[in-house]
Amino acid sequence: MGWLAGLTDLVLPRACVGCGTVGVAWCVACRPEALPVTAYEIDGIPVRAATGYEGAVRAALLAFKEHDRRDLARPLAAQLTAAVDGLDPAVLVPVPSGRRGAEHVLRLTRAMRLVPTVPTAAALRFGRAVADSAWLNARERRANLAGAMHAQPPRGSSARAVVVDDIVTTGATAAESIRALRAAG
Repeated sequence: MGWLAGLTDLVLPRACVGCGTVGVAWCVACRPEALPVTAYEIDGIPVRAATGYEGAVRAALLAFKEHDRRDLARPLAAQLTAAVDGLDPAVLVPVPSGRRGAEHVLRLTRAMRLVPTVPTAAALRFGRAVADSAWLNARERRANLAGAMHAQPPRGSSARAVVVDDIVTTGATAAESIRALRAAG
């Protein structure tokens, strides 16, 4: 831990997002153990999930993206890495944030242990404003995102890209990301 982080902990101590233990972002007892990666499809899009969106994982993701708990980047990225292991991507493409300002998925992707060998490309951008999808159903999410993203092809048109997101619910964001990447070549 660096001196600035130590000083910050003296003034505003970190607490585990699961149990509140002071001095640690996410304690070993609250962090989920390595779970088998779940592979499934949504509307023909292959999805790999590192864990379910519940309990301490849900609390950690919400704290990371809604309350700027950057100290959770590494433990969350370790969970996310499990879903990407074995895919052999040429580039990781994080989905952009629609409204939160900070690009939390880009930060997660850069914190993944694959980064030294697999580059991250912030190739996707929103071309128009989109509504927060938290309260939208699957049809509304697809309509909200339809045609909203633009892409710059990462490292040439033949790069095998893996789209990375923090939470997959209906697959609307993944579908729009893939559409934009394909449209860009």
